[in-house]
Amino acid sequence: MTLVGVLLVHVLFETWAQVLSGPTSTDPRANLREAAQWPKHLKTALYLGLAALAVVKVAVDRLWHRFRTTADLALVVLVLVMVLAGAVNDSSATLMGEALFVYFRGAVVFYALRAADLDRVLVRRMLLPAAVVVGVNVVIALVQMVVGAPAHSALGWVDLTWADQSRAQGLQPHPNHLGHLLGLCLLGFLAWVAVNRSVPRRWWAVATVVAVAMSATQSRESLLGVLAAGGLVVLLVRGNTRRVLAVCLVVVLCTAAQVAVRPDNRAEWERRWDNAFSGLRNPAGSESTAARPSAPTSPAARPSGPTSPTARPSGSPATPTAGTRPSGAPTVTARPSPTREGATTPPGRKPTSGASLRPSAPAATRQPAASPQPAASRTPAPVREIRVLYLQQVARILPRQPVLGFGIGQFGGVVAEKNDPNWHRNPKFGPAGFNRYGFHAVQVDSFWLHLVMEVGLLGLVVYLVWLAAVALPLLRRIRQARRGAAAPAQSTVWGVTALVFACVVGFLSPSLEDPLLPPLLWTVVGVAWWVTRSAPEPATGGTVPAPREPDDGTAETRILSTDEILAQARLVRRPTPPRS
Repeated sequence: MTLVGVLLVHVLFETWAQVLSGPTSTDPRANLREAAQWPKHLKTALYLGLAALAVVKVAVDRLWHRFRTTADLALVVLVLVMVLAGAVNDSSATLMGEALFVYFRGAVVFYALRAADLDRVLVRRMLLPAAVVVGVNVVIALVQMVVGAPAHSALGWVDLTWADQSRAQGLQPHPNHLGHLLGLCLLGFLAWVAVNRSVPRRWWAVATVVAVAMSATQSRESLLGVLAAGGLVVLLVRGNTRRVLAVCLVVVLCTAAQVAVRPDNRAEWERRWDNAFSGLRNPAGSESTAARPSAPTSPAARPSGPTSPTARPSGSPATPTAGTRPSGAPTVTARPSPTREGATTPPGRKPTSGASLRPSAPAATRQPAASPQPAASRTPAPVREIRVLYLQQVARILPRQPVLGFGIGQFGGVVAEKNDPNWHRNPKFGPAGFNRYGFHAVQVDSFWLHLVMEVGLLGLVVYLVWLAAVALPLLRRIRQARRGAAAPAQSTVWGVTALVFACVVGFLSPSLEDPLLPPLLWTVVGVAWWVTRSAPEPATGGTVPAPREPDDGTAETRILSTDEILAQARLVRRPTPPRS
């Protein structure tokens, strides 16, 4: 339990510790190789130590019977499918091991909690330090929302892209990470208001502050995840619906207020909307390669073809990037700052609606050398949403190997990037490889896209079956509580909504293999499983529920008629139908 608590706190501080350790740059690929690695090594040691202690605990106490559920069997099948996908696609044993660790390191927390002997005191002690760090992130996010870039720089952040877009990030590397963290917290509050008769007003105030902080991140995927989970709570619990909808309304109003009062946020929403439709009108691969006479190229008409993520344009000298750390920081080429959401923003420039966010063309392209023959060039392509372009490419590439994909550790993740920075040029993805369209982030910006490309449709289906098997015991307990006219446990509802939240945000981010969300998610689910296992099963079937006490506290006493007594006797003797 101590290791779980330390791990939760560590993942909340990991990237900030790297920034303080320096040197860092605005290039995420440079940070992957050159930033301080001790936080990552410490995190890996915590995971491995936690796994080892869980195995020892299970072996000593002979708790193997706890791990024979449908969810455990589904996980074994999923791992075998992933290994098979790697073996048939020439993934080395080391590559497969690293990829499996990234995919399932969060689940180590889930199994450790199932092996531990939990009680309420231990759970509170485990979660309290992480709750304090969450509170610190909320306060910092509110300060960043009001102050802006100086509040980001004061914490040591080098990449000020998010400050230029008026997005708070707290102590997290990306505003979406903070949005995921605060979204999970709001789901816990949603579960609380759904199952309890009364909620103190002070907690409503706290939840509103958290909703304001989440709106300051402008994390669209977190907003969608909270709303989807809120709708699920209404369907599952069917109690206190107005309060659940009130929480969802507060979240929507806070986000709408940010968009209304901040031109940067409003321009970003408009740009995302326009770029998504532009990607549908001009799909990936529609760029023309027809030859035409050479002409000066304007910045807005730069080609959107594949470029090396680390290559410097010829003819432009290497200059230090604005905002790099002065003490021993490496010089990097002035280049667009990476955005996790599909666009590249030049350093120091705020995005504007409808404006092109492509980097300025180098001098060499603006002054082409005289040539007697016309040079081939590409026709200008509009700015499009990167997720739409990636999805369109996957729709064309995946049918070549639909069942088992292209091998774990070989496409669009941290492991693929670390193993081969030019993974996108692999000819197995096509003659020209996988076009990244100048997107400089380390990971492909959709977990489900990454998963299906690496393990195919078979791996995707088994992964979804595994998540469904994890959620099934929680859903069964909620249904039993509802049949017994009792409120389900808050932790049980929170566990189900957390899984739904993670699945939703996985469409728009690589969240399920990020360092932050998986340990938080599986902590919530692990506690929910412990509550489900330890709580007594609600009375259902032929059991006669005990009479409820009236609101005035006096017991209701009356004499039953003969017909009522016979009806109760027939109900008790009625056999309970077997469970499917």
